[in-house]
Amino acid sequence: DEHARRVGMGRRLMSIMELIAMRLQMRRVVLTVFKSNISAMNFYLKTMKYSVDATSPSQHEGEQNNSADYEILSKITWNGIT
Repeated sequence: DEHARRVGMGRRLMSIMELIAMRLQMRRVVLTVFKSNISAMNFYLKTMKYSVDATSPSQHEGEQNNSADYEILSKITWNGIT
């Protein structure tokens, strides 16, 4: 719905999910996003400070990996120190 876009709902939901991950001592949150979804890529990479994960196809050599239409992104939520 166009009325729900760009009003902070995505940021709020992602922040809640990250807080839950921290509470449960999960090391990171991992998600998949289509490369063609530029606004989503920008949202996760720039606004939410996610990074391209080491498991993402773009991080591995080979034609089949380079042709993947998605990226795997992640964000560390807990460093294991209590």
